Amino acid sequence: MWPFSSPYPTRQPLELRAEYDYIIVGGGTGGCVLARRLAEDSNCSVLVVERGDARDNWLDRFPLASTHHWSDRKHSMVLTADMLGAKTDIITGKGLGGTSRINAMQYSRGTPGEYNAWAQAGREGWSYQELLPYFERAEGLYSPATKGHYGTEGPWKIQAPTTTFKFGVNKHLFQAAQRVGFSYGKDVSDPKLPTSGCFLIHHTIEPSGTRHSTFRAYLPKDFVEAHDENLHLSVNTIARKIETEPLPDGSLQASGVLIQNSAPGSASVLVKARREVILCSGALRTPQVLMLSGIGPEKHLRDMGIPVVHNLEGVGSNFQDHMGTHMDLQCPLHDSLALLIKRPWYLLYQLFRYFIFGDGWFLTSLVEVCILTCSRWLNEDGSQKPLSEEDKDSSKPENVPDIEIMSSPIVDWRFPGYDHSRGGFTMLAAPQRPFSRGTVRLASSDPLAQPAVTLNYLAFPRDRAVLRAAVRLCMRVVREMEAGGYAVGHWRAPRGTDDAALDAFIQAQSWSFLHYSSSCRMAPRDDPEPGVVDHALRVHGIPNLRIADASVFPQIPAAHLQAPVVVVAEKCADMIKAAWAV
Repeated sequence: MWPFSSPYPTRQPLELRAEYDYIIVGGGTGGCVLARRLAEDSNCSVLVVERGDARDNWLDRFPLASTHHWSDRKHSMVLTADMLGAKTDIITGKGLGGTSRINAMQYSRGTPGEYNAWAQAGREGWSYQELLPYFERAEGLYSPATKGHYGTEGPWKIQAPTTTFKFGVNKHLFQAAQRVGFSYGKDVSDPKLPTSGCFLIHHTIEPSGTRHSTFRAYLPKDFVEAHDENLHLSVNTIARKIETEPLPDGSLQASGVLIQNSAPGSASVLVKARREVILCSGALRTPQVLMLSGIGPEKHLRDMGIPVVHNLEGVGSNFQDHMGTHMDLQCPLHDSLALLIKRPWYLLYQLFRYFIFGDGWFLTSLVEVCILTCSRWLNEDGSQKPLSEEDKDSSKPENVPDIEIMSSPIVDWRFPGYDHSRGGFTMLAAPQRPFSRGTVRLASSDPLAQPAVTLNYLAFPRDRAVLRAAVRLCMRVVREMEAGGYAVGHWRAPRGTDDAALDAFIQAQSWSFLHYSSSCRMAPRDDPEPGVVDHALRVHGIPNLRIADASVFPQIPAAHLQAPVVVVAEKCADMIKAAWAV
């Protein structure tokens, strides 16, 4: 017990061995999973290189206070990018557990049709039924549990929702959505349900009421201490480049990783890899590490003065993200987090509920419910059309939802026009199947510098049309809330429903949902959208270099990405073990 407990076991670069069987670059959402699964075999040695730290205090576990926008930002990397002609912040996690330690904790697998589309496009082994065992192996769903399609024995604790809403505004939205025509779905990941409906959301919160990042789930201190001989974690450490050597057949092999402490001016250390190097640094940093290693688009590397080791056009291309538009509205004060500001005694009451009873407003990410649908199923007024039996089949790729609507009981009440006697809530509308593609490129040959990110949102007219439909749906649900007697105040909302009014509103009121993916997509090297890894996650032309993070998704999933990333890492671990089985 503190102050007598030992620190979490980590090592500095100069304390590492000269060689490991596996080197994992990035100890984020997927990196922790992969490290655990590989290190379970005590006969192999594993090194994890992570640019953040291993801190795990109560602030990192407190669900609301650890979420990026409410946190001390210790575990956030904030970068900038161009978005719709303006600069915007883009955020990713830093430290063991990565983004799973700062995100909104929403757990959604994605629909079966999502992964069936991958398999139909030639991604062997990636259909929903083939991935299902990996979802179940990771999941530790606990009471109140909907059993039958979840794992309950996995390390990653998943909290099932109840119909007792913490925030009244979410209850009224849920009821209004059903009156508009959306069916009630208790479980957004239930493969038996249609992909269109109003769903309750699961969260990665453990039974004690604390955030359950993949760091806490897969690399708890007792596991790392028990595997001290074969698992080493080097935190506050960056990978400068992947070292490669030519093979007789003309391909390359990854021979090691050049690393250094993240403090500027630190000495570099080369650590050799006997078997494989696996990149788990995310859709922003993984392509950066590859390009710093001379692996990427030839022209760009030459322009940056980096010797070309392996020309691979797909590196950093095909970058995708979920972006969305937010409507700021007003509601009764008691249904909004604004009550904690206006009534300090209520803040103390909610803290008491959380720490004593493990309940209340602080045991949440604020998002309790979502609406999912396909834009083709919406009427002009935003209501839901009747669905055919074919439409209800979640295994069909054409039924993957392209719209998500969420609400959150908070707004930025500093803006002019906000009525401080009332509460506020935000409606969020996002296209889930964007066609637009951005890029991740180097801005510098310095590994400490941020990459140059072009988001390129709404470059395809179809994406803009879907977003307009999503905003109209938000407005339709709000009107239904008002018709049901709920006092909604229009504060920052569209001035009309015509295309011009919606486009102006979208331009002013959109942001990233921080779901970065597909910058090293799984596809053939000569695909029209060039791939970087094959179906075994091996980088084309470098068979012992793999990637296991969100950058490999062939297309961004219509889901919150932490669950799909964990499944990629679980599957990658099995593929690596099979490749090196004696």
